[in-house]
Amino acid sequence: MEQQLLQEQKKPNALAFQVAISFAIYILILTVVMRILKIDPQAINVPVYQTVLSVLLAWGTFIFAIYYAQNKHKQDLGGFITYGRAFSTGFKVAAYAGLFIGILMFIYYQFIDPAAITQIMDNAIAKAEGDENKIKGIEMMSKYMIVFTVFGAAIMYALVGLVISLITAAIIKKDRPVHFNDAQ
Repeated sequence: MEQQLLQEQKKPNALAFQVAISFAIYILILTVVMRILKIDPQAINVPVYQTVLSVLLAWGTFIFAIYYAQNKHKQDLGGFITYGRAFSTGFKVAAYAGLFIGILMFIYYQFIDPAAITQIMDNAIAKAEGDENKIKGIEMMSKYMIVFTVFGAAIMYALVGLVISLITAAIIKKDRPVHFNDAQ
């Protein structure tokens, strides 16, 4: 009964919002820094260490952000959290992060560094290896590349976050024993 009251009083929304906005800002900063350092994991013939580094910095931090929110909410609930509550907290982080990353990436590609979209297009054309149909398709969608990039990032982070939340919720869950307060 006490755990149920505590869960009703302590909602993970504000925590998930804070963690997600922090992560989205981190991703924007990471994108800018990688652009300054001329690290482009989507380019052709990228050294493996650059790809690994970019994946670890982005996705490793994303996993940590979800886990952190779940663990913090568990502490807020007195050290116990159900699987469903942990999953819900993690997925809220993922959904908010996808939304905020989409917004910040739109701002980045539209206003901060419009040349980055051109580079993405150039990389896609180079990967087409002279195939006229692929190149024509890439050129046709060039007008909508920012929209595809923004929505793609938002959906990708939400879906991958869903899977991460399922896994980390199983790790972090700790149900309150039935007779936890009877001994007191």
